[in-house]
Amino acid sequence: MSVTVRLYGAFSEFAGGARRAAVEGATVRDALEELVTTHPSLRERLRDERGRFRQHLNVYVNKDDLRDLGGDGAAIRDGDVIHLIPAVSGGR
Repeated sequence: MSVTVRLYGAFSEFAGGARRAAVEGATVRDALEELVTTHPSLRERLRDERGRFRQHLNVYVNKDDLRDLGGDGAAIRDGDVIHLIPAVSGGR
């Protein structure tokens, strides 16, 4: 399945300024593994040392939160868009 990964905020910077990447995969896990193969500096920004998504990362498939889809083993379809969005916090 060919999908697009949209990179927001600092994630774009760690991908050499790319704001999107075309990847292949049957699951979100597959697609993100291809993404970090192409952009290795993203690997440690997306997952911790146990392989879990970092707390500051929000992942959506199209408009659905990945947590609601059952995690990174969720199936994806041709043309889907995976959004990697850094969490925003702080302020007054």
